[in-house]
Amino acid sequence: MELLERYLQAVRGYLLRRRRDDIVKELGDNILSQMEDKAEELGRPLNEIEQAAILKLHGHPLLAAARYRGMPMQQLIGPALFPLYWYLLQVLVVFVTAFHVVLAVVVGLSRHSVFEGLVVAWGSFWLWALVAVGGLTTAFGLIEYFGGGRVPFTETFDPRDLPEIKRSAPPRGNSLAELVLGSLFLVVWPAVLHLPAPAFARSSPVHLAPAWWRFEIPMLLVVGLGTAAAFVSVFYPKYSWLRPVLRLASDVAGVVTFYLLLLTGEFIVFSAGAPAELNDPVHIGSRVFTAGQIANAGVALVPLITLVTFFFDGVLEAARLLRPRRHRGIVTHESNGIL
Repeated sequence: MELLERYLQAVRGYLLRRRRDDIVKELGDNILSQMEDKAEELGRPLNEIEQAAILKLHGHPLLAAARYRGMPMQQLIGPALFPLYWYLLQVLVVFVTAFHVVLAVVVGLSRHSVFEGLVVAWGSFWLWALVAVGGLTTAFGLIEYFGGGRVPFTETFDPRDLPEIKRSAPPRGNSLAELVLGSLFLVVWPAVLHLPAPAFARSSPVHLAPAWWRFEIPMLLVVGLGTAAAFVSVFYPKYSWLRPVLRLASDVAGVVTFYLLLLTGEFIVFSAGAPAELNDPVHIGSRVFTAGQIANAGVALVPLITLVTFFFDGVLEAARLLRPRRHRGIVTHESNGIL
């Protein structure tokens, strides 16, 4: 059949030399078999239009050739790697987005211009999104090409090593600890700031700076939101969506609150009777500080570490909220609740 020969000739031009003959023979036999079956069904030889219709089912010669593994990479990231690639891509996008939201707030507050903060964050976001997505895609493309589309750590998978089934139990652990500690903070911190200080504290040359009183309400709000999230997790676990919402609100408020606290630059003050040594110069490289300034910078590590903790916890909570919900399993009398 001349039309079939012409089709196979066109397919041959798109194939690699080393497997060209085998593939053309296999494809030709397959198409010829289909044509013979159709001719037998009609009780007569196929005309050119009917032959063309069968060839069209196999697609353009380029597409027909691409179905065979003799071609170099048919896709940048194959089906074995794509689920892992897609998951990491979402994590990267969430992280880059969360970082630039914080960047917009920080730049806007430091430069006293919301517009300038948005412009800086917007320009930086697209640059880092392109770098993150491009780098991840390139890495997975290289794994697909040189690794044959295999995920290395899955080669040694053994079902017997899987963890035991988690039995349903009342939520405890971290959430309960957060509930207790958060409740204590909500009671103790206002007491520390407003009740008369004990004698040993009044005689101390070092006291909290006024900034701690100015940020009392925002701090209580941050901890209150976190404590409410723990309360929901412990006593109302069926409202599973509410906990990450409250935690994310607490994290965002925490980042803003502690950033503004850090901007004050003063966390402890010294009384008039403080030792004179606190004013002694301390040389660090080419710069000169007083011992009091170094002590103040040491105390600044507390709000700084707290800010970083809130930021990364907020990224995790945002990822949990963006993660698609799974449907509840159908429980039968023979199952353990997974199926």
